Amino acid sequence: MSSKHQEYHAENRKKVIFTIIFIIIAAAAFFLTLGFGVYKISIVHALEVFFDHLTGNIVDERGDYYIWELRAPRALAAILVGAGLSLAGVVMQNDFKNPLAEPYTMGISSGAFLGAVLAMAYGFYIIPIAGNFGEVINAFVLSLVPTAIIVLISMFRKMTPTAMILTGVAIMFLFSSITQIILVTSPSETVASAYEWRVGTFSSIRWQHIPIMLGVSAPLIVLLMLFYKKLNVMYVGDRSAKTLGEDPRNIRIITLVLVSFLTAILVSFTGTIGFIGLVGPQIARIFVGSNNKYLIPASMAFGAAFILIADTVAKVTGTNGLPVGVISSMVGGPLFLYILAKQKKSAWLRSDYPFAVDLYTGVAELLAYRFQDPLHAGEIGDAGGQHAPVFTAVPAASDELRGDAAHGHHSTLLSHLLDEHPGQLLAPVRLL
Repeated sequence: MSSKHQEYHAENRKKVIFTIIFIIIAAAAFFLTLGFGVYKISIVHALEVFFDHLTGNIVDERGDYYIWELRAPRALAAILVGAGLSLAGVVMQNDFKNPLAEPYTMGISSGAFLGAVLAMAYGFYIIPIAGNFGEVINAFVLSLVPTAIIVLISMFRKMTPTAMILTGVAIMFLFSSITQIILVTSPSETVASAYEWRVGTFSSIRWQHIPIMLGVSAPLIVLLMLFYKKLNVMYVGDRSAKTLGEDPRNIRIITLVLVSFLTAILVSFTGTIGFIGLVGPQIARIFVGSNNKYLIPASMAFGAAFILIADTVAKVTGTNGLPVGVISSMVGGPLFLYILAKQKKSAWLRSDYPFAVDLYTGVAELLAYRFQDPLHAGEIGDAGGQHAPVFTAVPAASDELRGDAAHGHHSTLLSHLLDEHPGQLLAPVRLL
């Protein structure tokens, strides 16, 4: 194995190690948070109570209530929300090629907040017989309205990523203004409840909520993770993605809908917990790069650990604790400023894109049209044009690569190419 291959695989091992470290941190934070809250109990005793319940040997009934009925589902919800919103942030930033994009960019949070406020202020429920889930259903349904409007408009006219973002922002302001009008005319108790929901909290999460949150979010998370190859292709821009056999518009719409459903189901139960969908992907990107094969699981692991730790701090802050959204924003804000100050220019610099487009378009075209014969340095150099020095380093193609090209599987072409010849293609850019 060449030194380039060894270096490439060593870098990939570091990315996997980063993900594993934060999975371990998240697991440790899960058990740690069981020992913190209004009810005073040591961490060791909290773990004893937790495992006693699992084994069916309940000794401390009061402790069992606080640990199992209140803190355990709260911790599981924190894992789901942290991982889910971080994943949503990765996809949004990828789709719109904007490091400032997050799950709430499209107006999802404002729609969910309006739905919750309608239930709190007027007792209006979209499904009157929903009982305790009426507020959740309100938030879920109205959070999907902005996405539905964007998808509907895109069916009749071509929308650029910028147009989608601006449409979402416009809907967000519209919903926010309606919400503010309602709150201005509402009693102080309603305003207080609305504020707590707006900043996000896990205090109302119980075991009855976990199966719904997990049952809906888990399939959506799996589907989005399966899109990692297509999302990688999107890095090179819409025009070049089309040359690779992908439809960027369809990818963007499908992933946007999946992200909207994922975000909606999470915030409907917990409120709009901020910053993790923005900061999580940025921090993970520093350690693992922008290849979604590694970025997605790394972001999810970091997000889960971050929200669990933030919720632990929130529970012991003040007399009765604080909403977790306050702590996540308080920590996430300065952390994001630090990232902006320290982040390497190559991570998200737009000037990298033209070169990446030319490079990957050229390589893909060469592979697609010249795989019938082994690729020789001279042929690649002649066809490579202005990037001939880069192309001359690409060796003969393997049968797997030829098969991808022959069958039109260009969405997997780059991934296989990166695995086989990483050093030659990854040296000029750090986007993939």
